[in-house]
Amino acid sequence: MSSKETLSLEEFATAPRRQRAATLDAPPKAAAEKPREPAATPDSPSDESLEKGMVPNGASKALRQMKRARMQGASHFVNVNLDRDTKRRLKLASFNLDTSMQAIMEKAIRQYLDANGY
Repeated sequence: MSSKETLSLEEFATAPRRQRAATLDAPPKAAAEKPREPAATPDSPSDESLEKGMVPNGASKALRQMKRARMQGASHFVNVNLDRDTKRRLKLASFNLDTSMQAIMEKAIRQYLDANGY
């Protein structure tokens, strides 16, 4: 086929669309069933405040506490830019001590902070 030739839609073989008889006979589900509304309780917030995006005070407090609890056990990373010689020495020390470079760095940072009163 040359670049000047074009194809029309009739040249492509397509399968005919299926008719959906089941959906045409049945009424729409949204019209047939109404969603149940929750029973109002005295301490539950009104629908207006939920629609506006306001979160009840107790729920927001619980969410903050959950986030704090999750962050207590989380690791926080620090990137350190080392020159080649220092990196080589750190790698050699970790090999000789049979420990990771990270463990050596953590111990060195703790020791520095303790020595300076932080």
